[in-house]
Amino acid sequence: MQRRRHRTEHDNSNSYLVVMLVLGMVIVLIFINSALKPVIMNMAASYGKMSVAKSVDKAVSEVFDSEDIGYSDIVKLTFSGSGSVTAVEYNSAEINKIKLLLSSRLVSSLEKLRASKIKVPIGSITGNAYLSGRGLNLRLRIMQSSVPVIEVISSFESEGINTVLHRIIIKITVECDAYLPPRKTSFSLTQDYVIAQTIIVGDIPSGYADIG
Repeated sequence: MQRRRHRTEHDNSNSYLVVMLVLGMVIVLIFINSALKPVIMNMAASYGKMSVAKSVDKAVSEVFDSEDIGYSDIVKLTFSGSGSVTAVEYNSAEINKIKLLLSSRLVSSLEKLRASKIKVPIGSITGNAYLSGRGLNLRLRIMQSSVPVIEVISSFESEGINTVLHRIIIKITVECDAYLPPRKTSFSLTQDYVIAQTIIVGDIPSGYADIG
Protein backbone atom coordinates (compact mmCIF):
# COMPACT_ATOMS: atom_id res chain seq x y z
CA MET A 1 0.00 0.00 0.00
CA GLN A 2 2.81 2.38 0.85
CA ARG A 3 4.62 1.48 -2.39
CA ARG A 4 1.51 2.27 -4.43
CA ARG A 5 1.07 5.60 -2.67
CA HIS A 6 4.74 6.41 -3.19
CA ARG A 7 4.48 5.52 -6.89
CA THR A 8 1.36 7.67 -7.31
CA GLU A 9 3.07 10.65 -5.69
CA HIS A 10 6.12 10.08 -7.89
CA ASP A 11 3.93 9.93 -11.04
CA ASN A 12 2.11 13.10 -10.04
CA SER A 13 5.45 14.82 -9.45
CA ASN A 14 6.68 13.77 -12.90
CA SER A 15 3.45 14.95 -14.52
CA TYR A 16 3.77 18.28 -12.74
CA LEU A 17 7.36 18.67 -13.99
CA VAL A 18 6.32 17.84 -17.57
CA VAL A 19 3.49 20.38 -17.46
CA MET A 20 5.81 23.07 -16.07
CA LEU A 21 8.43 22.23 -18.68
CA VAL A 22 5.92 22.49 -21.53
CA LEU A 23 4.51 25.72 -20.09
CA GLY A 24 8.02 27.14 -19.80
CA MET A 25 8.80 26.24 -23.42
CA VAL A 26 5.57 27.90 -24.58
CA ILE A 27 6.42 31.09 -22.66
CA VAL A 28 9.94 31.12 -24.13
CA LEU A 29 8.58 30.61 -27.67
CA ILE A 30 6.05 33.40 -27.19
CA PHE A 31 8.83 35.70 -25.98
CA ILE A 32 11.13 34.80 -28.89
CA ASN A 33 8.28 35.17 -31.36
CA SER A 34 7.42 38.62 -29.98
CA ALA A 35 11.07 39.73 -29.95
CA LEU A 36 11.78 38.53 -33.47
CA LYS A 37 8.51 39.75 -35.03
CA PRO A 38 9.90 43.07 -36.36
CA VAL A 39 13.01 41.33 -37.70
CA ILE A 40 11.00 38.56 -39.34
CA MET A 41 8.55 40.94 -41.02
CA ASN A 42 11.35 43.26 -42.21
CA MET A 43 13.05 40.24 -43.72
CA ALA A 44 9.76 39.17 -45.31
CA ALA A 45 9.40 42.62 -46.90
CA SER A 46 13.00 42.50 -48.18
CA TYR A 47 12.53 39.07 -49.76
CA GLY A 48 9.18 40.22 -51.13
CA LYS A 49 10.72 43.28 -52.77
CA MET A 50 13.46 41.19 -54.38
CA SER A 51 10.90 38.76 -55.79
CA VAL A 52 8.60 41.51 -57.07
CA ALA A 53 11.58 43.35 -58.63
CA LYS A 54 12.49 40.20 -60.57
CA SER A 55 8.90 39.81 -61.77
CA VAL A 56 8.74 43.45 -62.89
CA ASP A 57 12.12 43.20 -64.65
CA LYS A 58 10.95 40.08 -66.47
CA ALA A 59 7.67 41.69 -67.56
CA VAL A 60 9.41 44.82 -68.89
CA SER A 61 12.05 42.75 -70.74
CA GLU A 62 9.39 40.55 -72.34
CA VAL A 63 7.42 43.55 -73.61
CA PHE A 64 10.38 45.37 -75.15
CA ASP A 65 11.94 42.18 -76.51
CA SER A 66 8.73 41.38 -78.38
CA GLU A 67 7.99 44.96 -79.49
CA ASP A 68 10.39 46.87 -81.75
CA ILE A 69 9.99 50.28 -80.11
CA GLY A 70 12.48 53.06 -80.79
CA TYR A 71 12.84 56.71 -79.89
CA SER A 72 11.26 57.88 -83.13
CA ASP A 73 8.17 55.73 -82.43
CA ILE A 74 7.50 57.71 -79.25
CA VAL A 75 8.90 61.16 -79.95
CA LYS A 76 8.70 63.54 -82.91
CA LEU A 77 11.28 66.32 -83.04
CA THR A 78 10.71 69.56 -84.98
CA PHE A 79 13.83 71.30 -86.31
CA SER A 80 14.54 74.90 -87.23
CA GLY A 81 16.21 75.95 -90.45
CA SER A 82 19.59 75.93 -88.67
CA GLY A 83 19.08 72.32 -87.54
CA SER A 84 18.29 73.02 -83.88
CA VAL A 85 15.33 71.28 -82.23
CA THR A 86 12.48 73.71 -81.67
CA ALA A 87 9.73 71.36 -80.42
CA VAL A 88 9.16 67.90 -79.01
CA GLU A 89 5.87 66.05 -79.58
CA TYR A 90 4.83 62.69 -78.17
CA ASN A 91 2.99 59.84 -79.85
CA SER A 92 0.14 59.35 -77.38
CA ALA A 93 -1.20 56.27 -79.17
CA GLU A 94 2.17 54.50 -78.97
CA ILE A 95 2.66 55.51 -75.33
CA ASN A 96 -0.79 54.19 -74.38
CA LYS A 97 -0.05 50.95 -76.26
CA ILE A 98 3.17 50.50 -74.27
CA LYS A 99 1.36 51.12 -70.98
CA LEU A 100 -1.39 48.61 -71.84
CA LEU A 101 1.14 45.95 -72.85
CA LEU A 102 3.16 46.51 -69.69
CA SER A 103 0.09 46.49 -67.47
CA SER A 104 -1.12 43.18 -68.92
CA ARG A 105 2.30 41.54 -68.64
CA LEU A 106 2.85 42.87 -65.12
CA VAL A 107 -0.48 41.54 -63.86
CA SER A 108 0.29 38.12 -65.39
CA SER A 109 3.80 38.05 -63.92
CA LEU A 110 2.62 39.11 -60.45
CA GLU A 111 -0.19 36.52 -60.53
CA LYS A 112 2.41 33.82 -61.11
CA LEU A 113 4.39 35.17 -58.18
CA ARG A 114 1.28 35.05 -55.98
CA ALA A 115 0.67 31.41 -56.94
CA SER A 116 4.17 30.46 -55.79
CA LYS A 117 5.62 30.44 -52.30
CA ILE A 118 8.97 32.07 -51.59
CA LYS A 119 11.37 30.25 -49.30
CA VAL A 120 13.01 32.36 -46.60
CA PRO A 121 15.82 30.53 -44.71
CA ILE A 122 15.19 30.93 -41.00
CA GLY A 123 18.90 31.59 -40.41
CA SER A 124 18.60 34.79 -42.44
CA ILE A 125 16.33 36.42 -39.86
CA THR A 126 19.00 36.23 -37.16
CA GLY A 127 21.19 38.87 -38.82
CA ASN A 128 24.21 36.58 -38.39
CA ALA A 129 26.34 36.39 -41.54
CA TYR A 130 27.31 32.78 -40.81
CA LEU A 131 23.69 31.67 -40.46
CA SER A 132 22.33 33.66 -43.42
CA GLY A 133 20.73 31.41 -46.02
CA ARG A 134 20.78 28.40 -43.69
CA GLY A 135 18.24 26.44 -41.72
CA LEU A 136 14.63 25.51 -42.30
CA ASN A 137 12.65 27.59 -44.78
CA LEU A 138 9.72 29.82 -43.86
CA ARG A 139 7.05 30.01 -46.56
CA LEU A 140 6.33 33.53 -47.80
CA ARG A 141 3.43 34.46 -50.06
CA ILE A 142 3.32 37.71 -52.06
CA MET A 143 0.12 39.37 -53.26
CA GLN A 144 -0.30 42.71 -55.01
CA SER A 145 -2.68 44.99 -53.12
CA SER A 146 -3.49 47.29 -56.05
CA VAL A 147 -3.10 47.60 -59.81
CA PRO A 148 0.50 48.51 -60.81
CA VAL A 149 0.93 52.22 -61.55
CA ILE A 150 2.77 52.92 -64.81
CA GLU A 151 4.02 56.43 -65.57
CA VAL A 152 5.84 57.61 -68.68
CA ILE A 153 8.25 60.45 -67.89
CA SER A 154 10.26 62.72 -70.17
CA SER A 155 13.68 63.74 -68.83
CA PHE A 156 16.09 66.38 -70.19
CA GLU A 157 19.65 66.52 -68.84
CA SER A 158 22.50 68.76 -69.97
CA GLU A 159 25.35 66.68 -71.38
CA GLY A 160 27.75 69.50 -71.98
CA ILE A 161 28.01 72.62 -74.10
CA ASN A 162 25.01 72.91 -76.42
CA THR A 163 23.91 69.27 -75.99
CA VAL A 164 20.97 67.77 -74.09
CA LEU A 165 20.24 64.11 -73.31
CA HIS A 166 16.54 63.36 -73.75
CA ARG A 167 15.23 60.20 -72.12
CA ILE A 168 11.85 58.52 -72.04
CA ILE A 169 11.48 56.71 -68.73
CA ILE A 170 8.92 54.18 -67.58
CA LYS A 171 8.27 54.40 -63.83
CA ILE A 172 6.50 51.38 -62.34
CA THR A 173 5.12 51.31 -58.80
CA VAL A 174 3.74 48.14 -57.24
CA GLU A 175 2.01 47.94 -53.86
CA CYS A 176 2.14 44.47 -52.31
CA ASP A 177 1.43 42.48 -49.16
CA ALA A 178 3.78 39.81 -47.86
CA TYR A 179 2.13 37.01 -45.89
CA LEU A 180 4.15 34.99 -43.41
CA PRO A 181 1.31 33.23 -41.57
CA PRO A 182 -0.19 34.38 -39.34
CA ARG A 183 1.26 37.82 -40.07
CA LYS A 184 1.16 40.29 -42.94
CA THR A 185 3.31 43.27 -43.88
CA SER A 186 2.90 45.77 -46.72
CA PHE A 187 5.59 47.23 -48.93
CA SER A 188 5.97 49.36 -52.05
CA LEU A 189 8.41 48.92 -54.94
CA THR A 190 9.23 51.65 -57.50
CA GLN A 191 11.57 51.06 -60.44
CA ASP A 192 12.58 53.22 -63.41
CA TYR A 193 13.41 51.94 -66.91
CA VAL A 194 14.89 54.04 -69.70
CA ILE A 195 13.07 52.86 -72.83
CA ALA A 196 14.39 55.42 -75.33
CA GLN A 197 16.94 58.23 -75.46
CA THR A 198 18.76 60.55 -77.82
CA ILE A 199 21.18 63.48 -77.79
CA ILE A 200 19.67 66.81 -78.84
CA VAL A 201 21.94 69.59 -80.09
CA GLY A 202 21.00 72.92 -78.52
CA ASP A 203 19.11 73.96 -75.40
CA ILE A 204 15.93 72.34 -74.09
CA PRO A 205 13.39 73.02 -76.84
CA SER A 206 11.02 75.90 -76.14
CA GLY A 207 8.17 73.78 -77.56
CA TYR A 208 8.75 71.04 -75.00
CA ALA A 209 5.71 69.76 -73.13
CA ASP A 210 5.76 66.99 -70.56
CA ILE A 211 4.23 63.64 -71.56
CA GLY A 212 1.69 63.86 -68.76
